[in-house]
Amino acid sequence: MSCGAKFRPVPEPTEIECGLEPGHADAHSGVLRNYAFPGSATTVTWYDDDRRNFRGEWMECPERGCILPAGHPRGHAS
Repeated sequence: MSCGAKFRPVPEPTEIECGLEPGHADAHSGVLRNYAFPGSATTVTWYDDDRRNFRGEWMECPERGCILPAGHPRGHAS
C-alpha cells in the first residue's frame, strides 16, 4: 500500500506513484522506469507542495495552456 501521491515530471501522461507507506513524514519517492533508456530505473523525490504533485486520477488545470494538475499551488505553467 502506498501513500497515494503521484507526480508528472514532464508534460505528458508519465506518472510516478509514491512507493512509501501512508503517513510517511518525509518527501515522496517513486521510480520512473524505462524513461532514460530501456531497462533504466530513475528514483524521483518530490514534496507535497510541488506544483506537479496530485492524488487520485489526473485532472488537468482548467487554466488554458497550463500543464499542471487541477488545484495546484502558486502560478501556472505552460
